[in-house]
Amino acid sequence: MKIGRATVHRFLCLIVLSASVNALLTGVALAVQWRPLARTARYDVAIDKDSLKLTQLGRVTVWLRFTPLSEPQRKYAAAEYEEKQYRLHLEYYEIDCSEQTDILELIDIIGPEGKRLARMKGGGPLAAIFPGSALDLAAKSVCPSFENEAIPEEDEVETPDSSDVTKAGTHLDTEAVRARIAEALLKTQKEPDSQAAWRDLGNAYYDGDMPQQAIEAYDRALALIPDDADVLNDQGAMYRQQGDFTRASENFEKALKIGPNNLETLYNVGYVNAFDLNRMDKALKAWRRYLELDRTSETASQVQGFIERYGK
Repeated sequence: MKIGRATVHRFLCLIVLSASVNALLTGVALAVQWRPLARTARYDVAIDKDSLKLTQLGRVTVWLRFTPLSEPQRKYAAAEYEEKQYRLHLEYYEIDCSEQTDILELIDIIGPEGKRLARMKGGGPLAAIFPGSALDLAAKSVCPSFENEAIPEEDEVETPDSSDVTKAGTHLDTEAVRARIAEALLKTQKEPDSQAAWRDLGNAYYDGDMPQQAIEAYDRALALIPDDADVLNDQGAMYRQQGDFTRASENFEKALKIGPNNLETLYNVGYVNAFDLNRMDKALKAWRRYLELDRTSETASQVQGFIERYGK
């Protein structure tokens, strides 16, 4: 049997990969040791490197933990996964390091006291890992570096298209987000003057934890309709994720002028001023206005707690 150069290259990669994973597995502790990996618009993401192992297909397995950044984000995820007691969730991946693709195999929904509320199965075809995503950081963390050997065109093996993805179960998950991005991109190509198309693309990138791409898509949406408070809020959240707190604040202030009674905007104005810009007076003003409009929701209780703690 003739072995092409591409096949030889991948075989050598697997040898290096196996050695690297074996080295990482040396002295594995019994307790899970979560290590910080990334902060996205919605979650703190951690990685369990002790979960690494090499499958028979030469893929690396790894668990990631997603912890909501705030109570509103927790509530959003609880509704998304239809588990009122949701506190965080875990995702179990198989990563093909040589091809930079992955499969989401499992999602565990975790409730109070670390109790597993549900286990959802993923599956589907291998999908391309989006550059800059939390999963991309995980792959870079667990995969060895390979020298990119030039491969003749006739020996190249076709890789899965990033739009060739399926939805795992009925819940919004990584696979579904990828499909949304591909669909939204196609829509912007067909309708480049549609504000809704660019907004939907920004939202898809937002849910895919791709802040720069989301910001650029939102820019296109705002160029068409500048006074869209929802887009300004979401773009502001992406600026905040990138650490650009001044730009985030500017977005939230613009949104506040458009909709002075918008609860999401008031929460955001308070949050960025209190915890990022050290402007507690402006934060308290926004939060007190929030409570004039809403005193009964869980978010209102959180805002009340902020005021009690920092308003003295």
